[in-house]
Parts: sequence; C-alpha cells; structure tokens
Amino acid sequence: MASLGFHLLLLLLGASAALASKPPKSQVVKCAVCRSLINELHSSISQVDPRKKINVGSYRIDADGKQKLSSVKYAGSELHMMELLETVCESMKDYAQARHKETGRLEAIKLVVNGAMNPRFGEYEMVQDPDLNKGLEFHCNTLVEEFEDELVAHFRENAEGDIEDSQEALCYEVTNACTGVKDEL
Repeated sequence: MASLGFHLLLLLLGASAALASKPPKSQVVKCAVCRSLINELHSSISQVDPRKKINVGSYRIDADGKQKLSSVKYAGSELHMMELLETVCESMKDYAQARHKETGRLEAIKLVVNGAMNPRFGEYEMVQDPDLNKGLEFHCNTLVEEFEDELVAHFRENAEGDIEDSQEALCYEVTNACTGVKDEL
C-alpha cells in the first residue's frame, strides 16, 4: 500500500513538472500578439506612398541664417511610427485566437482581410476565449507601452525589412515575449 502511495506521488510530481515546463497561456498569447503586432506595423508601413517625404532636422538657424533640415521617407519614420503606435492596438479587436491545425501554434489571426473573411480560416481551429479576446488588445498595449522606443528605432531602420526578421528581432530578442515559447508555438 505504501508502494502504491509512493508511485502515485511520483506520478503527481512528474505531471506537475511537465506542467511547470510549459509557459503560461498568457505568455503564449503575448507571443502571438507580438507577432501580429509586427504584421500590423509592416502592413501599415507598406500602405504609405513610398514617395511621401517629411522634413526632419534641427530648427536652429546656423550662422548663415539657414536651417539644417533633411528630407526622409515618411513610411517608417519616427513621426509615422509614433502615429501608428497610438492606434495599432485597436486593430486587435479584429483578431481572434486560433490554433494552426498542422503546427499546433497558437496565433492571433485577423478575422477580416481586404473586406472579406480571412481566406486562411480553414487552416485554423478557433480557440474560445471567455474574455472575448480583450487580452489581445491588453497584451498589445502592454508591449507598445513598454517597448515604444525599441519599436520606433527598429522600424526606422528596417521599415522595408522582412516580417519574419522583425518578429525574430522584436518578439524574441527585444521584448522576450516569445522567449521560452518558441518551440511551444
């Protein structure tokens, strides 16, 4: 009888260790939101006319009476990024949690794409969320508030870069939102 109790205790300890090694669901959701946030930012930047420029520089006048201003692309500029970061998390209302059928990865996917239902819905199983996905917007706002400077700096340099590279740099290395859940996703 004592042997049975000992085996049961070992079984419980093993199960709790397995559970402890999985990241908490909120961390997995935060990672999915980070990846979707990067997608949204890339999408918004790509929609700006590449010919649109803004003047940046010092408003001081030098000894010759001239200002030192330069013209830069608006898309991905500091001004553009600050404007985007003020509203980007509102778009998370249009997202839902879903698990990819093949990979098992939890993702935050957009419900409507170009005015129609997301054509990739068949690849996912929707995850019921009792909070009606309010956590997606919460995690997005948290990431933007905590890492605003890093997001602005990254996109200022990489506005036309690869989405996956941006996700790797920001979600894994800068914010650590996906650290420990890379294999889990």
